[in-house]
Amino acid sequence: MSDATRTLFETDGTGFVPTEAAGNPWGELTGGGPVAGLLARAIERAAADPELFVARMTFDLMRPVPREHVAVSTRTLRSGKRLQVIEAELNRGEETLTRATAQLLRRSELDGSNSTSVPPFTGPDGIADGSLIPPELGLRWGVHDVVDVRWIDDQSSPDASRVWMRMPVPLLPTEPMTPLVHTATLVDCISAASPIGELFGPWINTDITCYLHRELAGEWLGMEIRRDVETSGIGVARARLFDTYGPIGTAQEAVLVNELG
Repeated sequence: MSDATRTLFETDGTGFVPTEAAGNPWGELTGGGPVAGLLARAIERAAADPELFVARMTFDLMRPVPREHVAVSTRTLRSGKRLQVIEAELNRGEETLTRATAQLLRRSELDGSNSTSVPPFTGPDGIADGSLIPPELGLRWGVHDVVDVRWIDDQSSPDASRVWMRMPVPLLPTEPMTPLVHTATLVDCISAASPIGELFGPWINTDITCYLHRELAGEWLGMEIRRDVETSGIGVARARLFDTYGPIGTAQEAVLVNELG
């Protein structure tokens, strides 16, 4: 593995520079997953209290992110004892490329048994490694090739695709991914991993929204993914999210057909 693929971003003193491993398949651009991971990191660092849990994150992927220097900023929109709202932006100079909003809720201990249950499909152990995007499409190498993928039911499934994924490289050198950053980096994949059906685009997503009730435990994120599309070229990809202990939340994306060439 070359130095350019050992991490998703490098730091340059005042901001971040995406590496080759953070690239998307459409050009000299940065994938939505690494961008979401970088903003989730900033949100986590801006949290006022460690007992506040990021229960919802929305990322608006407003403009393509080039493979060049970017900066991240945050501001708190509301800060209370039980609720904090944080906004984060990814900027190139004066231009905002991606904006994220997160809602953090205070944890509490409830009486009763743990509500988590086992995932509705087998775990990742013993499943052969696969690929996220079919190689025959001939798209540019990038983060979709870096991510580890283990399919239960791939994109050819008539109902839902079911898959385990993990990101084997860190967001930044010598800095392990937190569960939140790892989750944010991976959920961008649900559009690409959703069932292809008759209306194959290929598709891109223009946003990401996650609702979480528990941190990801372990290295693998499980996703049960469906996609609804129309002949308008617009659709929605949605996923239930799991780790090997049970459900952790849900994710949704708006998807848009992307013409090749």
